[in-house]
Amino acid sequence: MESKMEHRKHLMKMIDKFSIQSVEEFKEAENKIIADSKFRTLTKKKDYLGHIETLRKVKSRAQRINPQAVPIPDDDRQALELRRAFEKCLIVFSAVCDSYIQMQQVLDEKANGAKIPYGEYKEFFNKVKQARASFNTHMNDMDILYSDLVEYAEDINSKDDFGGIEYMTYDSIK
Repeated sequence: MESKMEHRKHLMKMIDKFSIQSVEEFKEAENKIIADSKFRTLTKKKDYLGHIETLRKVKSRAQRINPQAVPIPDDDRQALELRRAFEKCLIVFSAVCDSYIQMQQVLDEKANGAKIPYGEYKEFFNKVKQARASFNTHMNDMDILYSDLVEYAEDINSKDDFGGIEYMTYDSIK
């Protein structure tokens, strides 16, 4: 039972690190991007290149996470399912970062005098919207599996077996 808990703890810590570092930093960048797009900031110089740099850094950090590095026994279906969901979240997270980067690049080009038709901008905006919705769905799905794993661990053992750590869930980082 102890080894079962060890790989689960390792996987959950990996997910927590992703949620706290990458997702939170992404959300901060996203909030800055949204703030830059408000009408009242129309005359303010936008930091498109700064947003792009932040998004690339966040994406790169997330891409260095390797859930396959956590050896999970074939009989631990719950942990395997969580790992698959986490891997999917990482892929979708990269896609949402890419969509934001593309949109920021287009806006930077436009700010520097390029003629970007509204329809083209709208396409990039819709890609961002779809990618973000997909990411929210996958994070929520992963959170449900994560919560089930935490509940299972608490049912079997006390929290002390998880080092007294309270694990983050997607609902707590919204």
